[in-house]
Amino acid sequence: MLEALSLIGNKLDNKNITWGVGGSLLLQFHKIVDNPNDIDILVSENNATQLNKTISPLGKSKEVKHSAPFRTTYFTKYCINHIDIDIMGGFALEHKDGIYKLSFKRDSIVDYKKINGVEIPLCSLEDWYVLYCLIPNKQEKISLIENHFKTNGVQHAGLLEEALKQPLPIEVKQKIMQLLN
Repeated sequence: MLEALSLIGNKLDNKNITWGVGGSLLLQFHKIVDNPNDIDILVSENNATQLNKTISPLGKSKEVKHSAPFRTTYFTKYCINHIDIDIMGGFALEHKDGIYKLSFKRDSIVDYKKINGVEIPLCSLEDWYVLYCLIPNKQEKISLIENHFKTNGVQHAGLLEEALKQPLPIEVKQKIMQLLN
Protein backbone atom coordinates (compact mmCIF):
# COMPACT_ATOMS: atom_id res chain seq x y z
CA MET A 1 0.00 0.00 0.00
CA LEU A 2 2.79 2.43 0.88
CA GLU A 3 4.52 1.64 -2.41
CA ALA A 4 1.39 2.68 -4.34
CA LEU A 5 1.10 5.82 -2.21
CA SER A 6 4.72 6.80 -2.81
CA LEU A 7 4.22 6.29 -6.58
CA ILE A 8 1.25 8.67 -6.44
CA GLY A 9 3.14 11.18 -4.29
CA ASN A 10 6.14 11.10 -6.60
CA LYS A 11 3.94 11.69 -9.66
CA LEU A 12 2.14 14.62 -7.96
CA ASP A 13 5.32 16.21 -6.59
CA ASN A 14 5.85 19.78 -7.86
CA LYS A 15 2.49 19.83 -9.68
CA ASN A 16 0.95 22.48 -7.37
CA ILE A 17 -2.01 20.21 -6.60
CA THR A 18 -3.67 20.42 -3.18
CA TRP A 19 -4.25 16.84 -2.06
CA GLY A 20 -3.99 14.75 1.08
CA VAL A 21 -4.38 11.24 2.45
CA GLY A 22 -7.37 10.56 4.68
CA GLY A 23 -9.56 7.64 5.67
CA SER A 24 -8.29 4.47 7.28
CA LEU A 25 -4.71 4.97 6.06
CA LEU A 26 -4.62 8.32 7.90
CA LEU A 27 -5.90 6.49 10.98
CA GLN A 28 -3.11 3.93 10.60
CA PHE A 29 -0.50 6.71 10.41
CA HIS A 30 -1.86 7.93 13.78
CA LYS A 31 -1.72 4.35 15.14
CA ILE A 32 -5.52 4.27 15.54
CA VAL A 33 -6.16 1.25 13.24
CA ASP A 34 -3.89 -1.53 12.04
CA ASN A 35 -5.20 -2.54 8.61
CA PRO A 36 -6.47 0.12 6.21
CA ASN A 37 -8.65 -1.16 3.34
CA ASP A 38 -7.61 1.29 0.64
CA ILE A 39 -6.12 4.72 0.06
CA ASP A 40 -8.51 7.68 0.31
CA ILE A 41 -7.21 10.85 -1.27
CA LEU A 42 -8.92 14.21 -0.92
CA VAL A 43 -8.15 16.82 -3.55
CA SER A 44 -9.28 20.41 -3.89
CA GLU A 45 -12.07 20.72 -6.44
CA ASN A 46 -9.92 23.04 -8.55
CA ASN A 47 -7.23 20.36 -8.83
CA ALA A 48 -9.37 17.21 -9.23
CA THR A 49 -9.12 16.99 -13.03
CA GLN A 50 -5.38 17.68 -13.04
CA LEU A 51 -4.74 15.09 -10.30
CA ASN A 52 -6.69 12.44 -12.20
CA LYS A 53 -4.85 13.17 -15.46
CA THR A 54 -1.53 12.96 -13.63
CA ILE A 55 -2.07 9.64 -11.85
CA SER A 56 -4.25 7.79 -14.38
CA PRO A 57 -1.20 6.30 -16.18
CA LEU A 58 -0.16 4.63 -12.89
CA GLY A 59 -3.06 2.19 -12.77
CA LYS A 60 -6.42 1.02 -13.94
CA SER A 61 -9.55 3.14 -13.65
CA LYS A 62 -12.40 1.45 -11.80
CA GLU A 63 -16.16 1.88 -12.03
CA VAL A 64 -17.62 4.44 -9.66
CA LYS A 65 -21.04 3.96 -8.09
CA HIS A 66 -22.65 7.06 -6.60
CA SER A 67 -24.79 6.28 -3.58
CA ALA A 68 -26.46 8.11 -0.72
CA PRO A 69 -25.46 9.86 1.47
CA PHE A 70 -22.45 10.83 -0.67
CA ARG A 71 -22.79 14.01 -2.74
CA THR A 72 -19.12 14.35 -3.68
CA THR A 73 -18.50 16.44 -6.80
CA TYR A 74 -15.48 14.53 -8.18
CA PHE A 75 -15.17 10.85 -7.33
CA THR A 76 -12.85 8.49 -9.18
CA LYS A 77 -11.39 5.10 -8.35
CA TYR A 78 -8.18 3.44 -9.46
CA CYS A 79 -6.32 0.24 -8.83
CA ILE A 80 -2.58 0.92 -8.56
CA ASN A 81 -0.25 -1.98 -7.64
CA HIS A 82 -3.32 -4.04 -6.62
CA ILE A 83 -4.37 -1.31 -4.15
CA ASP A 84 -7.74 0.45 -4.43
CA ILE A 85 -7.44 4.24 -4.53
CA ASP A 86 -10.45 6.54 -4.05
CA ILE A 87 -10.00 10.16 -5.19
CA MET A 88 -12.55 12.68 -3.90
CA GLY A 89 -12.84 16.37 -4.70
CA GLY A 90 -15.65 18.42 -3.23
CA PHE A 91 -16.35 15.73 -0.62
CA ALA A 92 -19.94 16.19 0.53
CA LEU A 93 -22.43 14.17 2.55
CA GLU A 94 -26.18 14.58 2.72
CA HIS A 95 -27.85 14.21 6.11
CA LYS A 96 -31.24 14.96 7.66
CA ASP A 97 -30.40 18.64 8.17
CA GLY A 98 -28.79 19.43 4.82
CA ILE A 99 -25.51 18.79 3.01
CA TYR A 100 -22.11 19.01 4.68
CA LYS A 101 -19.34 19.89 2.25
CA LEU A 102 -15.78 19.57 3.45
CA SER A 103 -13.89 22.76 2.73
CA PHE A 104 -10.65 21.16 1.51
CA LYS A 105 -7.84 23.61 0.84
CA ARG A 106 -4.12 24.05 1.63
CA ASP A 107 -4.87 24.60 5.37
CA SER A 108 -6.54 21.18 5.41
CA ILE A 109 -3.08 19.63 5.05
CA VAL A 110 -1.80 19.49 8.61
CA ASP A 111 1.20 17.18 8.35
CA TYR A 112 3.45 15.23 5.99
CA LYS A 113 4.76 11.69 6.16
CA LYS A 114 7.88 10.66 4.27
CA ILE A 115 7.33 7.35 2.47
CA ASN A 116 10.10 5.92 0.30
CA GLY A 117 11.68 9.37 0.22
CA VAL A 118 8.46 11.08 -0.93
CA GLU A 119 6.63 13.68 1.20
CA ILE A 120 2.97 12.65 1.46
CA PRO A 121 0.47 15.32 2.60
CA LEU A 122 -1.92 14.24 5.37
CA CYS A 123 -5.44 15.44 6.09
CA SER A 124 -6.49 16.18 9.66
CA LEU A 125 -8.09 13.71 12.04
CA GLU A 126 -10.50 16.50 12.93
CA ASP A 127 -11.88 16.74 9.37
CA TRP A 128 -12.14 12.96 9.14
CA TYR A 129 -13.84 12.78 12.53
CA VAL A 130 -16.65 15.00 11.19
CA LEU A 131 -16.88 12.96 7.97
CA TYR A 132 -17.04 9.66 9.88
CA CYS A 133 -19.82 11.15 12.07
CA LEU A 134 -21.85 11.65 8.88
CA ILE A 135 -21.00 8.39 7.06
CA PRO A 136 -23.30 5.51 8.11
CA ASN A 137 -21.86 2.60 10.12
CA LYS A 138 -18.62 4.31 11.18
CA GLN A 139 -19.28 4.25 14.95
CA GLU A 140 -16.17 2.16 15.65
CA LYS A 141 -13.89 4.65 13.87
CA ILE A 142 -15.65 7.57 15.60
CA SER A 143 -14.97 5.96 19.01
CA LEU A 144 -11.35 5.22 18.12
CA ILE A 145 -10.73 8.84 17.04
CA GLU A 146 -12.49 10.17 20.17
CA ASN A 147 -10.22 8.00 22.32
CA HIS A 148 -7.21 9.30 20.38
CA PHE A 149 -8.34 12.88 21.05
CA LYS A 150 -8.82 12.12 24.78
CA THR A 151 -5.26 10.80 24.97
CA ASN A 152 -3.50 13.23 22.62
CA GLY A 153 -5.81 16.24 22.52
CA VAL A 154 -7.44 17.94 19.56
CA GLN A 155 -4.61 19.40 17.47
CA HIS A 156 -6.61 21.45 14.95
CA ALA A 157 -9.60 22.90 16.79
CA GLY A 158 -10.07 25.56 14.09
CA LEU A 159 -11.09 22.87 11.60
CA LEU A 160 -13.79 21.64 13.98
CA GLU A 161 -14.96 25.24 14.48
CA GLU A 162 -15.16 25.62 10.68
CA ALA A 163 -17.26 22.43 10.48
CA LEU A 164 -19.76 23.90 12.95
CA LYS A 165 -20.50 26.73 10.48
CA GLN A 166 -22.09 24.23 8.09
CA PRO A 167 -25.37 22.34 8.35
CA LEU A 168 -24.86 19.40 10.70
CA PRO A 169 -27.25 17.22 12.68
CA ILE A 170 -27.54 18.43 16.30
CA GLU A 171 -25.98 15.20 17.64
CA VAL A 172 -22.87 15.75 15.49
CA LYS A 173 -22.66 19.40 16.60
CA GLN A 174 -22.85 18.21 20.23
CA LYS A 175 -20.03 15.69 19.67
CA ILE A 176 -17.85 18.43 18.16
CA MET A 177 -18.66 20.86 20.98
CA GLN A 178 -17.65 18.20 23.53
CA LEU A 179 -14.31 17.81 21.79
CA LEU A 180 -13.75 21.55 21.79
CA ASN A 181 -14.48 21.92 25.53
